[in-house]
Amino acid sequence: MPSLLKFTGGVAAACLLAGVGCAFTTETIHIEYPAPVSVEKIKGAEAIKVKVEVRDLRSKPTREVAKKINGFGSETASIFNDEDVQLLVKRSVETELRARGYNLEGGKVPLQIELLTFMHRYNAGFFSGDSQAEVSFVVRVRDAQGKELYTDTFMDVFKHAIGYAGGGNVKQAYEQALPGAIRKLMGKAEFHAALAKAAEGS
Repeated sequence: MPSLLKFTGGVAAACLLAGVGCAFTTETIHIEYPAPVSVEKIKGAEAIKVKVEVRDLRSKPTREVAKKINGFGSETASIFNDEDVQLLVKRSVETELRARGYNLEGGKVPLQIELLTFMHRYNAGFFSGDSQAEVSFVVRVRDAQGKELYTDTFMDVFKHAIGYAGGGNVKQAYEQALPGAIRKLMGKAEFHAALAKAAEGS
């Protein structure tokens, strides 16, 4: 009986340290993509029909986007996104393209996104810790003949201090890191020039 009390007491302590929701209970979140604000239209973009394709190249493609930790810093229960990460990335890239005037109906110009990392980690501290999300992907634009016109790799990391290790912090971190990486891509003039060139032969 004493050992049982000791175990249940440890679980209770871990739940308290987790703050919101027990460290041993799985959680599902919904990662939103913040709408672009004050974005300039790309000249001629309305005539370019883009088809966004996302390949998930992570070693373990999954909806699991983080692990909770207990008061000792050990990973415990999984935190899942309610949408496939591949679809989330596709939807997010399309949101940024639409904001810049691109046509996504009946897309002919292939824009390939190869997802490399979509990961989160908690780091425990003595009184508090931090939550860090990292997103990275390779971008490729090819013409109708399959010739590669543009390729580059983009990454963004967001870290913030936390008082507990729950799904809310994971959501917040990804909602900064994902737009950070995609908007670095959208800020590249060479990328937009490649889409325009690919559209000429489509």
